[in-house]
Amino acid sequence: MTRHEEEKLRSMREILLIAIQREEEAYQFYIGARQCARTPVEEEMFTRLAAQEQQHKKTLETQLAEINAQLEIDRALSYDI
Repeated sequence: MTRHEEEKLRSMREILLIAIQREEEAYQFYIGARQCARTPVEEEMFTRLAAQEQQHKKTLETQLAEINAQLEIDRALSYDI
Protein backbone atom coordinates (compact mmCIF):
# COMPACT_ATOMS: atom_id res chain seq x y z
CA MET A 1 0.00 0.00 0.00
CA THR A 2 1.32 3.41 -0.89
CA ARG A 3 1.66 6.20 1.61
CA HIS A 4 -1.18 8.06 -0.13
CA GLU A 5 -3.49 5.03 0.17
CA GLU A 6 -2.63 4.67 3.86
CA GLU A 7 -3.33 8.36 4.48
CA LYS A 8 -6.66 7.99 2.69
CA LEU A 9 -7.61 5.05 4.92
CA ARG A 10 -6.62 7.00 8.01
CA SER A 11 -8.72 9.95 6.82
CA MET A 12 -11.67 7.63 6.17
CA ARG A 13 -11.16 6.18 9.65
CA GLU A 14 -11.41 9.64 11.21
CA ILE A 15 -14.56 10.40 9.22
CA LEU A 16 -16.14 7.15 10.37
CA LEU A 17 -15.26 7.87 14.00
CA ILE A 18 -17.03 11.22 13.76
CA ALA A 19 -20.02 9.64 11.99
CA ILE A 20 -20.29 6.93 14.66
CA GLN A 21 -20.36 9.60 17.37
CA ARG A 22 -23.07 11.51 15.51
CA GLU A 23 -25.17 8.38 15.13
CA GLU A 24 -24.88 7.79 18.88
CA GLU A 25 -25.92 11.40 19.54
CA ALA A 26 -28.90 11.03 17.19
CA TYR A 27 -29.88 7.80 18.95
CA GLN A 28 -29.78 9.53 22.34
CA PHE A 29 -31.81 12.43 20.92
CA TYR A 30 -34.59 10.11 19.70
CA ILE A 31 -34.61 8.18 22.98
CA GLY A 32 -35.05 11.48 24.81
CA ALA A 33 -37.72 12.59 22.36
CA ARG A 34 -39.55 9.32 22.94
CA GLN A 35 -39.82 10.23 26.61
CA CYS A 36 -41.65 13.40 25.56
CA ALA A 37 -44.03 11.64 23.17
CA ARG A 38 -47.66 12.59 23.69
CA THR A 39 -49.20 9.67 21.85
CA PRO A 40 -48.36 6.01 21.21
CA VAL A 41 -47.85 6.88 17.53
CA GLU A 42 -45.20 9.48 18.43
CA GLU A 43 -43.55 7.05 20.85
CA GLU A 44 -43.38 4.35 18.15
CA MET A 45 -41.98 6.81 15.61
CA PHE A 46 -39.16 7.86 17.95
CA THR A 47 -38.49 4.23 18.82
CA ARG A 48 -38.14 3.36 15.12
CA LEU A 49 -35.91 6.38 14.48
CA ALA A 50 -33.68 5.42 17.42
CA ALA A 51 -33.43 1.86 16.07
CA GLN A 52 -32.44 3.18 12.66
CA GLU A 53 -29.64 5.21 14.24
CA GLN A 54 -28.41 2.09 16.03
CA GLN A 55 -28.34 0.22 12.71
CA HIS A 56 -26.48 3.09 11.03
CA LYS A 57 -23.93 3.04 13.86
CA LYS A 58 -23.49 -0.72 13.53
CA THR A 59 -22.92 -0.38 9.77
CA LEU A 60 -20.32 2.34 10.31
CA GLU A 61 -18.58 0.28 13.02
CA THR A 62 -18.33 -2.62 10.59
CA GLN A 63 -16.74 -0.36 7.99
CA LEU A 64 -14.37 1.01 10.62
CA ALA A 65 -13.34 -2.51 11.62
CA GLU A 66 -12.58 -3.31 7.98
CA ILE A 67 -10.39 -0.21 7.65
CA ASN A 68 -8.61 -0.98 10.92
CA ALA A 69 -7.98 -4.54 9.75
CA GLN A 70 -6.54 -3.31 6.46
CA LEU A 71 -4.27 -0.86 8.25
CA GLU A 72 -3.10 -3.63 10.58
CA ILE A 73 -2.40 -5.97 7.67
CA ASP A 74 -0.45 -3.27 5.87
CA ARG A 75 1.48 -2.45 9.04
CA ALA A 76 2.41 -6.12 9.48
CA LEU A 77 3.47 -6.46 5.84
CA SER A 78 5.62 -3.35 6.02
CA TYR A 79 8.01 -4.88 8.58
CA ASP A 80 11.19 -6.34 7.20
CA ILE A 81 11.60 -9.93 8.32
